[in-house]
Amino acid sequence: MDSQLLEINLISAQSLKPPFRLRHVQAYAVAWVEPAFKVRTLVDRTGGENPTWNDKFIFRVPSGFLANDSTSTVAVEIYAAAGRILPDPLLGTVRLLVGNLRLLSRRRDCPAFDAVGIRRPSGRFHGVLNVGATILRCVSLVAAKVLATCPAVSYRDLMGKEASKIRRFPATPAAAARRVDPTAGKDPAPKEWNGGKGSADCEDEEERSDGGVVLCGPCFLGLPRRIHLSPSDQNLKLSWTEEKPADDGRP
Repeated sequence: MDSQLLEINLISAQSLKPPFRLRHVQAYAVAWVEPAFKVRTLVDRTGGENPTWNDKFIFRVPSGFLANDSTSTVAVEIYAAAGRILPDPLLGTVRLLVGNLRLLSRRRDCPAFDAVGIRRPSGRFHGVLNVGATILRCVSLVAAKVLATCPAVSYRDLMGKEASKIRRFPATPAAAARRVDPTAGKDPAPKEWNGGKGSADCEDEEERSDGGVVLCGPCFLGLPRRIHLSPSDQNLKLSWTEEKPADDGRP
């Protein structure tokens, strides 16, 4: 079956209505074309009721999915991060009717934008989701390899897979020397700043997908946040950075 690569950009939302038990909204969105393959944005921790994500996802869809008279939709659910104990409450849902964007009439790689009303769990519309959609002409080899086995992937996933391949070795000879003997020619005390990791090891750390950041000099480790899934998110595809890191033999 002939297929196309559809890029969806969840840009931002406006005028979200917070649940009664949360004073401050920290929202994230879950999107899918097939319920078995869901992807999600980062948690916006500063925008409150007007979050900004600007997260992009690639979906492999049949060509008929994009037809002007098609009733196919991209489903989006918006949640508020409630913490480690309480489940994340649903703020609203969106059904993006792709046919209304008339993407087949546009040049490839030329995005179309729309503002779609957000339906609250009560059934009423409250707030707007700003979204962009593009038919891609081509993708990277890493993306093509992933999409051959999985019909949905986020750009953050792809960045992670590429980084895992190119960040195997220290960037400088000095960093390599520190990896061989972290105490050579320096005070061994800085090893204790981050639980035994030298500062060279911190050069390989990436931003956590939940908003936690790993900073160096001296090192400070942001702790990953536990994500609560709603009943409809059993097959949610989490970002690569939220997976358990591979054991490299260090304590």
